Amino acid sequence: MSAHLGKKFPDRNAVDRANGRFPTGTFFAYDRRAHSLVELAIAVAVVAVLAGIGWGVFQDRFTTYRMLDVARMLQSDLTTLRALAIDTNREARVHFVEADTAMDPDDAQHGAWELQMGNRSSGSTEWDTLPIDVDGVVDSSEGERSLEPDGPNEARFVSLATWGTLEDDSIRFTPRGWLGNGAGDYVDGEIVLKMVNKRALGKGATEEVTLRVARSGLVRMETSPR
Repeated sequence: MSAHLGKKFPDRNAVDRANGRFPTGTFFAYDRRAHSLVELAIAVAVVAVLAGIGWGVFQDRFTTYRMLDVARMLQSDLTTLRALAIDTNREARVHFVEADTAMDPDDAQHGAWELQMGNRSSGSTEWDTLPIDVDGVVDSSEGERSLEPDGPNEARFVSLATWGTLEDDSIRFTPRGWLGNGAGDYVDGEIVLKMVNKRALGKGATEEVTLRVARSGLVRMETSPR
């Protein structure tokens, strides 16, 4: 017979309780430490700082994407008018209405233009803002663009830069698809337009998208590194 037979072993659960531990086999059998208010406050502060940094980065990126979208919209407008000029055998133009002349980061964004069709193949005397009016009904619902606050294409922190010396403040397409602007409107054979990220400008950085319109009517888009 074993020497241990009849020997009374200590109650393990009683020993655990005496040592400040939860009884073996219970849900709380493992050792747990409570967190102090100071530790919780530090954790909350760290999370808040990281969230603030992440939100700032998100806002910067969102403004960049918004600027690219606006530039693509203008590029598409130019391409569309070129195609309309060819299809209708009439002049077409983008008429620029407003630019951000001051480019003040603390000021609201600015920029507006119109998509218009002429009444002739050259030397148009009247311009109709899209859509083309039918039966004398004036409608300009499809041809007005505005980046201004509360405008139909509001783009916060994104502005259209001044476009230099454009005749009639317009880029005009002929029925052949070529540009009909005068020689003084070109810089190195191109007309240059720029969209500017004013949020980046306020932080001392330069971030912009450049549209280069060649005499052939083709439009090329370039982005600047931040």
